Amino acid sequence: MTWLLIALLPYTIVFLIFRVRLQQNSQKVIDDPDSDKSDIKIISVIIPVKNEAGNIQNLLNDLAAQSLDPTYFEVIIIDDGSSDSTSDILRSSGDFTEDIKILRSAGKGKKEAIALGIEHSQGKYIVTTDGDCRVSNKWLMDICSVIKASDADMIIGAVDIINDGNLINRCTQLEFLALQAITEIYAKKGKPVLCNGANLCFRNPGSAEYRLMVKKNIKSGDDIFLMESFKRQGKIITWIDSAGSMVLTGGPHSLKSFFKQRIRWTSKSPFYTDPALLAISVLVFLTNLIISATFVASIFYPGLWMIYISLFIMKSVPDLFLLALMARKRNKKGLLPLFLPLQLIYPFYVSFTGMAGIIKGLSFSPRGK
Repeated sequence: MTWLLIALLPYTIVFLIFRVRLQQNSQKVIDDPDSDKSDIKIISVIIPVKNEAGNIQNLLNDLAAQSLDPTYFEVIIIDDGSSDSTSDILRSSGDFTEDIKILRSAGKGKKEAIALGIEHSQGKYIVTTDGDCRVSNKWLMDICSVIKASDADMIIGAVDIINDGNLINRCTQLEFLALQAITEIYAKKGKPVLCNGANLCFRNPGSAEYRLMVKKNIKSGDDIFLMESFKRQGKIITWIDSAGSMVLTGGPHSLKSFFKQRIRWTSKSPFYTDPALLAISVLVFLTNLIISATFVASIFYPGLWMIYISLFIMKSVPDLFLLALMARKRNKKGLLPLFLPLQLIYPFYVSFTGMAGIIKGLSFSPRGK
């Protein structure tokens, strides 16, 4: 079974490289992007929402408090068929909402909602986020400063999960740190493999082109498909690393919603085309599948326990180093005690959600969303 140990060597090497990359210097933002106002790109903040009555007021308050001159941005909110009081809140939230464009897309899906927003936008750049997110007052200011400094076509921003204290939330935060580490490492190189629509800025492609870029007939996956399209076109893609640019988002509140979300994420994998993303996805999935299979086999063949333990250690050490570095950067070292129990479960969870997602994706019948 020595070949199993050899099979994990690529995983270990890759994650040690990740750790080095994450320690590289972060890019700086210009303190005052308004110092030369003629160069500032106007941005359109596009927010698709559906049944966000419990969250949307907080986001509206955050947007009203932005330090960027309102001359340079507009806010477009698309109500995608809400059945709660979201629409009422949008219409009665004070003076700021008088300047917001509120559109309706009648439940046509997130991609069509964003496309509708782009169709009515004036900005050279589009910034997207979600209705359950929170942003700092420097969010748009910092994005504008990176636009000015780099003239990038796409800017990928950091996302973190709002801490509500429950165990599922804390476990989700720890896993999300690993995803954010991979996102940051590759985005800093200008060759991203992941991004998150909760904090994404891109040059306005027009609504018709956007629909093509995000594969409108495949439900969800707007952010990754858009990123892949920008990469294929050789566009400039960069990372924004300032504290003020981070977006906070809500996490799953139950195991059911957690697994539903993860299976939805992996269901898009059969449609990915980026070689780097596919390579990392396959590496992570096969590594966890091998460890899971070895554990199960060890129950029937006790001689395999040492192989399982060796594989577990070879995977866990680089994972822990990477997560510890990211947890320190995000001031979340208190999550690290969860690492060992989650690491014992993680290979089975990844194997299950990976296979379930692939099956769902391959059997998916496009519905035009």
